[in-house]
Amino acid sequence: MSVNVEFASDGRQGIVAEGTYIWDAAKRLGLRLPAECGGRGECDTCAVIVREGMTLLSELTNAERTRLSPERLAAGERLSCQAKIERGGTLVLDPVPATERAETTEETKRDFSTEFRHLPFDKKLATLVELEVIAAAQTFKAVAELPSALIQKGLGVMAAYGRAREQRQRAEHRPAEEQTEKQD
Repeated sequence: MSVNVEFASDGRQGIVAEGTYIWDAAKRLGLRLPAECGGRGECDTCAVIVREGMTLLSELTNAERTRLSPERLAAGERLSCQAKIERGGTLVLDPVPATERAETTEETKRDFSTEFRHLPFDKKLATLVELEVIAAAQTFKAVAELPSALIQKGLGVMAAYGRAREQRQRAEHRPAEEQTEKQD
């Protein structure tokens, strides 16, 4: 059976099959809902408000209970990557406005770029230095947290490479008589 899906905010509508996730239905209708986590239910950026047809959808998932507050659930919000359309009928939806959900990385980047562009030159330099310090600190922390076995493995590979290189160099510097004896 098919389901009529409509996004009330921009008038997009179309028919999708039962068993389709809202996120996939939106894509099919040409609407790209943001999904910071790639549609794994690990964020709330793909949230939609169900205006009509809540009974057509699957039960709430644990991801939805975790990511959406009781107030948001009561207001009819669902994660489009988690809510599956299970029954035929009409489903009317709206994307949750950006002001009411978590900001995506792309939105954060765009906002930062705009703000950075308007800074005076000395503030831009100070910001860049600050970002470099943060990146360096995070890099050192990540390296410090690597399991020692991984470090030991890397050192073992490097040592084996060094030993093989040293053996090749020694062989190259041996007297010619010794090299011909080994070939016999």
